[in-house]
Amino acid sequence: MIPNQYQFFLDSSCCKQREDPKEYFFSIVASSLLKETKYYETSDASRDKLIATMNKVADIDPEFILQVAYYVRNQMYIRSVSNFILAFSTLHPKTKPFCSTYICPTLLIPGDLIEVCQFVQVISQCQKSNNKLDRTTDIRKKLYFPKLLRKQIQKKLTQFKIYQLGKQCSDGSRKRNIKKYQEVLNPDIKNKRREKRLLKLKLIRDQMKLQGPDTKNQFKNQAIQKTNRVAKNRRRHTRNPNLFVQETLNVFDTNFISLKDIVTLSHVKEPRSLVMSILGAKYPKTLEEFEKEFKGERKMKFEPEKAGTRMQIPIPITWDRELSKGLNSKRQIWEDLIQKNQIPYLALLRNLRNILKSGVSAEAHLKVVEKLSNQKQVKNSKIFPLQFFTALNEIDKLNATENLQSMYVKQKIATKEQAKPKEKQVNIEEGQVDASPQVIQSYKDAIEKAMQIAVDKNLETISGVTYVFVDVSGSMCSQISGGKKYGSINQCKDCAFGL
Repeated sequence: MIPNQYQFFLDSSCCKQREDPKEYFFSIVASSLLKETKYYETSDASRDKLIATMNKVADIDPEFILQVAYYVRNQMYIRSVSNFILAFSTLHPKTKPFCSTYICPTLLIPGDLIEVCQFVQVISQCQKSNNKLDRTTDIRKKLYFPKLLRKQIQKKLTQFKIYQLGKQCSDGSRKRNIKKYQEVLNPDIKNKRREKRLLKLKLIRDQMKLQGPDTKNQFKNQAIQKTNRVAKNRRRHTRNPNLFVQETLNVFDTNFISLKDIVTLSHVKEPRSLVMSILGAKYPKTLEEFEKEFKGERKMKFEPEKAGTRMQIPIPITWDRELSKGLNSKRQIWEDLIQKNQIPYLALLRNLRNILKSGVSAEAHLKVVEKLSNQKQVKNSKIFPLQFFTALNEIDKLNATENLQSMYVKQKIATKEQAKPKEKQVNIEEGQVDASPQVIQSYKDAIEKAMQIAVDKNLETISGVTYVFVDVSGSMCSQISGGKKYGSINQCKDCAFGL
């Protein structure tokens, strides 16, 4: 027999779809992942449902659509759906009058602006082809920027910080995105690159045969290790491939617009120094050219040593760039980043396992634990409890044997016959500390404390009595996110259990 307090769940009216379009619109916005495939519907179906709902709400209260976008981005920290609503609003005639009020406050980072411009291309293509996207078209040749959007870009660009713009103005990142876009647009390009790599591999193998059996075996072992590592990552990120099928990547899933494209196509001209730095224009060669080019910017002074060189936005020094340089050992790099407090909170949370395996000093471990459980840091990070749950799972996978094998030197064998090649020896560094069970436990305690703080500070209190029922059916066993390569390692039911 069902207790009285649960009887209201048997009321059939609770299961009916909301009749108020505004209430229904907010409910699907707060629970939509536009770029992810759900168990019961694809990302295209989610997009079409959202557009149809916004068309209905626009006839009733068009300003409400932009108010929801602002609230969802600034209070719920949902990014893609908010940007999609802004893109829709710049194209719908009834929402256009309110765009100048809400677009700039809703765009928080340059990445938001880029995503809005990409969504504008998607929605405009849908409108032209009756909701049928041609995923093989070269969208970069048909870029469309409404006049309203161009005005907002010119207004918002000056409000971003140089540090924020620097993250989006890297030539390497832009070239990689275009390369990926071209590979998706024309799969033959990827096949040709693969053929070149195979040819190069064959030449290396032929050289190995001439150099002797030792070099050949070493090359073979390296290839086997790389293959095993890729296979391990794939198994780790796909627990049950039969329950979730990733959508095929198409041109609309890539980053096909850069900040340079936006500045060029929206005809931004002021401030000149900022625009020329984004576009990579050449610095004036003479003082006369400088004064003519930057006559409206009095604070700028002519620097002769830069004459004729390419102008660029200063690329910020971030933790991931320092790691990619590889000038020092990973242990030393992590040590310096921790001591200088250059790792943002979310990046720190995502790299706890790497820090533990790198063997940083006890002082660095202490600083990490203090930062993890710092109430102010947790509150400002706006991180939800599930992300702490993911970090906790990663640390649980560490075991003492794995750490000892990866960080400590094996004892030297006396006889020359049993001695191993130098390439297979692991050198311990001075000050390196093993991730002992006590250190791992301190990390876990700090994460649990941070999770409690996140629940108290980053989630609003629900008044009254709340019952949480967790669905554990097949749909809840799918991945939370499609991810960058293999997808999220967490399932939907993990998120539910986190409640």
